[in-house]
Amino acid sequence: MKRLHGFTLIEVVAVMFVITALAIVAVPVGRNVLTQYREREFMEALVEEWEMLKMRARAEPSDGNMYVNGEEREVRFVTQGTTKTFPFPVSLTFSGRGWMSCNPHGKIKQAGTLNFSNEKKFAWVITFQLGWGRAILTKN
Repeated sequence: MKRLHGFTLIEVVAVMFVITALAIVAVPVGRNVLTQYREREFMEALVEEWEMLKMRARAEPSDGNMYVNGEEREVRFVTQGTTKTFPFPVSLTFSGRGWMSCNPHGKIKQAGTLNFSNEKKFAWVITFQLGWGRAILTKN
């Protein structure tokens, strides 16, 4: 009698069950990692654009302003009538409005902080130091 090689139905069902369980666990974890990546990318772009705003203010020379609008979910960088807008990632919130300004020498007029938060109650904080207005990004 010829012997057949292959898998039984129970073995196939068991493998499908294991694959389904892994997919159920992996999708939320992957989504969370992607959300954190988008948040970090946005915050780093904000700090980088702030530095560019200060350089443009020195080069033009003119005042440079950064406006954060939590209701419209956007950050605007304005210098000499030129506006650059960054929309928030869906997961981030900012309550109220924020504003930072630098003079034509690239120095900031007033120190301050911007506090963004997400659904998991983590906070991204950008602190602007007096003087040259260095922006420091931290995650709490």
